[in-house]
Amino acid sequence: MTRPYFLLWYTFNIMTEIVTFRPVVSADKDRILAFTAHTWGPAEDDYIRDVFDDWLADQSGEFTAALLDDQVVAIAKLTDLGDGEWWFEGLRVDPDFRRRGIASALNRYHVELARRLGGKVVRYMTGGENVGSQTIGVQTGFQHTVTFAARLAAASDEFDAPSQLTAADVPAMFAWLDSPLVCYQHNAFRDAWSVQTMTESAIARAMSEGRAFGLKTPDGRAERVAAWAVVRSAEYDDDSEDNRSHRLRIDHLDGEPDAVIELARQMRGLAARLHRSEVSAGVSDYVPLIEALTQAGYQINPEHFGLWIMELAL
Repeated sequence: MTRPYFLLWYTFNIMTEIVTFRPVVSADKDRILAFTAHTWGPAEDDYIRDVFDDWLADQSGEFTAALLDDQVVAIAKLTDLGDGEWWFEGLRVDPDFRRRGIASALNRYHVELARRLGGKVVRYMTGGENVGSQTIGVQTGFQHTVTFAARLAAASDEFDAPSQLTAADVPAMFAWLDSPLVCYQHNAFRDAWSVQTMTESAIARAMSEGRAFGLKTPDGRAERVAAWAVVRSAEYDDDSEDNRSHRLRIDHLDGEPDAVIELARQMRGLAARLHRSEVSAGVSDYVPLIEALTQAGYQINPEHFGLWIMELAL
């Protein structure tokens, strides 16, 4: 999708600079990969090189370049999650051009773009220790709504495997749309490195992809789902989240407290049967959930900080 260029005047001390924004083009690739090569340090790769071509081909959002004097000095991506929800990601500024307000300008530009495109809400994820990113968001009107952090447990044949939920279970799942956990998370439903509103379609999609597991208990002549979990898609098995592909990753876990404990244990059993050595539950800081995971043998991952979700209603 071709979008018009927009101009933003930015004043820094006594010098006035013109920052222009336009969609990234294929000719920008070498320049962008050069200044994003070592975002996280000389020993760590940035995922931008892995997603560049996909972002370039995305016609529903915008992969944006910020330019000074016709040189690309920063990038960011606005991704359409559907239903008026937008995800802001991949904000990177060339180290030689940082602390000049460019990141803030890109943030504001994408908020306005999402609003013009009929967006209802825009969100992004940032590290709990990334004060700069948090401050930029707050200045634009974003609020910190929930924090996610990983908790680990060893895989174990000691426990049974959970039931895989199917399309037949979808109606029973709608009771969890407004659970205490979901309300605490401001209706956020995590899916790997993005978050969207918990909806019936989101639940149905996870089940259709074979990523939903649950603990069923008798309820008269039928069964009800007392707890359920959604695991991360296999496409993320080589994710650099922890530089290990042997972890079964859970992105959502909810249910009745005792049932959550049992399901969390059964997920350890599932991990063993899938030949994974650990389970990583990347869940929110909802106290009853954390207590249940602790009883199921999970401990905080000491290698990782919390991930904040920043949200702005448009």
